[in-house]
Amino acid sequence: MSALHRALLVALLPSALVLSSCKKPYRVGEHVMVEWDGKDYPAYIIERKGRTRYRVHFDGYDSRWDHDVGLDGIKGRVHGQVTPPPPPANVARAAGINPKASSSAEPVSPYKVGDRVRVTWRGSKYKATIIQILSPTRFRVHYDGYETAWDEVIDIERIVGR
Repeated sequence: MSALHRALLVALLPSALVLSSCKKPYRVGEHVMVEWDGKDYPAYIIERKGRTRYRVHFDGYDSRWDHDVGLDGIKGRVHGQVTPPPPPANVARAAGINPKASSSAEPVSPYKVGDRVRVTWRGSKYKATIIQILSPTRFRVHYDGYETAWDEVIDIERIVGR
């Protein structure tokens, strides 16, 4: 190997390592899998707490289970619909849930914060953006091109497409 090749290798290797270790940062509203108590649960990011910490809401669980998690606890992005596993028995008992009963988890919403949708209003269709998820079937939307005074809470039946 020539001296020029060695110099190029020494100069470019650190850059290649940094670029290969970088991954796209997570964003608020994104669905991710989060490890908790040895199991992976679907959740979505509700707040960025720092460069490497996020607050997540576990799909199908009450907001009292919202949790701050580091990058090591996020196991990746969710693609498609995922059913959350039932809570561990000790957590279920603490929440007043019979652990032997079927899962009390609600269905996961097909939409997330930031999704662009089309919404019916008085017989017409308008472009909107989901700005808050209230339940798997209820959302707060902002109508694109209109002031925030027109933002409203809608049921999933009013969404007619993306």
